[in-house]
Amino acid sequence: MGTSHAATGVLAGAAVGVLVQTDPLSTLICALIGGGAALLPDLDEPGSTVGRSLGQVTELTSQKLREASKAAYRRTATEVELRKAQSGGHRHLTHTIPACLAFGVLAGVVALIPLGLGLVVFAMVALGLGTVLRSIKKLGPLKKRKRATLVVAGFFGLSMMIVPDQALPFWLVGVVVFAGALVHVLGDWLTRSGVPLAWPFVHRGKRWWMFRSPVAFHTGNSPVEDAIRVGALIFAPIMMVLWGATPPPM
Repeated sequence: MGTSHAATGVLAGAAVGVLVQTDPLSTLICALIGGGAALLPDLDEPGSTVGRSLGQVTELTSQKLREASKAAYRRTATEVELRKAQSGGHRHLTHTIPACLAFGVLAGVVALIPLGLGLVVFAMVALGLGTVLRSIKKLGPLKKRKRATLVVAGFFGLSMMIVPDQALPFWLVGVVVFAGALVHVLGDWLTRSGVPLAWPFVHRGKRWWMFRSPVAFHTGNSPVEDAIRVGALIFAPIMMVLWGATPPPM
């Protein structure tokens, strides 16, 4: 589910920051970017929590990605696959490894342009936080939660624009977004629905063969998913504190 994907994305982003030995604040930014990036694959579903997280912006993006996914399925599906009526929408194009790479490359390119880094940070924080807050109805009216999302995302986005010393290199932004999207795909691989990990190559006569973990589980009220979500949220800050405090090499 959305919150679980965001949690694993935070862990993945923090891990990338720690591995390249960024300073503590940059590692935190990497974690926040990863949390939003881990939700990008589910933007192929307009009705999903992430698809509705930021209103018309994410809804329109979801519709376009859904159309692109369906078109890719029609053009690349094998004869065996085309015999069965299947739309090729959710869990198809955006849930492939090439799509994860595309998300990363796009983020890296945007980060190269003036104010681009701030835009990427704003978008990823807004996407991640917006999805999480939308699922917590106890926090008040939806408009209030959206407003809080934009304020927090705006703060981090602006900090990247007005504090040059804290700017992340464009390649690191791309790597973090790729890692976040990839952990989403791997997370869905753990479920019964599976993901097309072989695309665009053919496996057993199918280009969109859905790979599933041998110990796949159902999403929703699953103790496995709960353990993954809670474990990621606990280990991420521990990792940032214990290993993320190492100063970058001179």
